[in-house]
Amino acid sequence: MSQKERNEWIERAKERVLINAKETDTYARDIMDLYDETANQLENEINAMFQKYAQDNKLDNAEAEKLLSSEEYSRWRKSMDKYVAEAQTDSRALLELNTLSAKSRISRKEQLLSQIYLQMINLAGDTETKLTDLLSDMFKTNYYRSCYDIQSIMGVGFTVAKVDEKMLKRILEFPWSGKNYSQALWEDTDKLAALARRELIMGFMSGASVQKMAKSIDDVMHRGRKNAERLVRTESSYFSNQGQMQSYQELGIEEYIFLGGGCEICQALNGQAFKLSEAEAGVNLPPIHPNCKCTTRAKPRIDMFALKDGANPLKDNPKFEEWKKRYVKEKAKEPVEPLTDAEQHAMNSYISSSSYVWNDKLRRGEKLTKQEEQSIKAMDSALQKMPKYEGTVKRSLSDFGIPDVDEFVKSYVPGELKIFNEYLSSSTEVYDDSFQIQYVIRSKNGRDIRKYNSTEKEILFERGASFIVTRVDGHTIYMEEL
Repeated sequence: MSQKERNEWIERAKERVLINAKETDTYARDIMDLYDETANQLENEINAMFQKYAQDNKLDNAEAEKLLSSEEYSRWRKSMDKYVAEAQTDSRALLELNTLSAKSRISRKEQLLSQIYLQMINLAGDTETKLTDLLSDMFKTNYYRSCYDIQSIMGVGFTVAKVDEKMLKRILEFPWSGKNYSQALWEDTDKLAALARRELIMGFMSGASVQKMAKSIDDVMHRGRKNAERLVRTESSYFSNQGQMQSYQELGIEEYIFLGGGCEICQALNGQAFKLSEAEAGVNLPPIHPNCKCTTRAKPRIDMFALKDGANPLKDNPKFEEWKKRYVKEKAKEPVEPLTDAEQHAMNSYISSSSYVWNDKLRRGEKLTKQEEQSIKAMDSALQKMPKYEGTVKRSLSDFGIPDVDEFVKSYVPGELKIFNEYLSSSTEVYDDSFQIQYVIRSKNGRDIRKYNSTEKEILFERGASFIVTRVDGHTIYMEEL
């Protein structure tokens, strides 16, 4: 290989690294914003508690241990029961929240702790959604760009397979470092919740001021922020390199060359060739260490594509997007009108964990935060861009938090109108047949968001949707959308 060709391979690899870094930086900033928002929300919760119960700007343990009034407890319990029933995680924070919600009375301190657990669960859910999007993009982008780089440098073009979503899902779930990114994220968040809990308890025991307690929580969140950023950058490196490995496999390339040298660990590997069959992340394939920025390049055999079926000289030196249109199978259809960043963020938040908080407040008519108002406005706008679904959909409702299921079902009288102030989730299939209450709904205007929530096959009714109850059979409620 000539020096010119060698330089071309290295320059293409540098371009990919820069593209990866730019996208990773964007997602990392968004995720750091989530941690900052959570820190602010926790500080607001602490301030609210001190304003209500503190004396001389201090709240000692005796005051913090006092039980909530019956009215305060009732309001807290209603909001927690719904959240716990619908939360979809087995995190330690949710277990703690579940334990608190099962108690017949709680203290002021426990109420504040419940808000910490709730905020941490929301934080982890929102972060996981963004991280999943980033890692999926890293894999796909590097797979396609690596295929393009190899074909364009070697001057030959032929069809390459589109990324298989089922395969990508398996790669996302693979615990390459002993745990996958989702497990690592939730584990870190549980540790963060435990640290915040410890700081609050110590603050109450020492009679710390509101400023000192808020500072302690801010320090905890700063630590979590740094851990989250390290996870984002390390996992991004892993999935970008896995995308490259997949491109080598797709094109029949058997060896790759390690490109790095930014640190002593990677310097020893720089320029070495390895067999694709022996590639192992952390050993001879990036990331070698946390925050690793190294990459690889292909080591193709001369004329290896000469006899490949369907291979032709690559004419006109096409740009990446033109090559992709020509040689990659047709992309899945996008929405007629793409979502804005704010709409996409709102959609991602809704299908993670924010929906429980939003819907609970909308259902009860409670005051929304400014951030929640903005997110819900963006969600309304996003739903307008989603296709309408006409047909029968199902909805499963847990009896958790419903004192009397029979009385609940009796409130649905055939012929009467039902209006839901919240977003109403449904599915093209039964979500959970073990739930006591089931809905069968004839949808006319429900919005098809299966592209964004394919696991639950979700059809989402906009807030304010109205229905006529057509009949009730046991604990199954039949309705038709107006």
